[in-house]
Amino acid sequence: MGPVHHYGAHGAHALHVGRREMLLGSAAAMIGTALVAPGTAVADKSDDDGTPLPQPQPIPGGLAPGFHVWAPGPTTITLPFSKSGLMGLDVEPSVITDFNGFTALAYPAGSAHGSDGKRYNLEGDMRVFRGKYRPQNGSSVREGAFGFV
Repeated sequence: MGPVHHYGAHGAHALHVGRREMLLGSAAAMIGTALVAPGTAVADKSDDDGTPLPQPQPIPGGLAPGFHVWAPGPTTITLPFSKSGLMGLDVEPSVITDFNGFTALAYPAGSAHGSDGKRYNLEGDMRVFRGKYRPQNGSSVREGAFGFV
């Protein structure tokens, strides 16, 4: 396994992870999630008339117009490729207004070598949400799970 990534007062250190380690780590994370909260996604036929559920209301503001996302995390950390700093620990991690639930987030960063011999940098923002929200259309409170990469 490759070097361990530590976050501390001095920011993020370089991490070099091969394709094998990245795939094994992703698989382990998915298996771990399934073991911690096992369950099966099943549509409730009594509530399914074929129409999509109403969309959540996005949070106001964000990093750019139309991009309703903030970057929570210690201000001592700077992302390695974009050189963007995180915005603090009191920054809203959810992207949904009127949301009551759980939010998990990660900023995976690393590089990979493609079969073409080129080096590719990866810097992402991955979030998962589970809880209750009031939809944009103002209808009754819904419960759901959301994620984005």
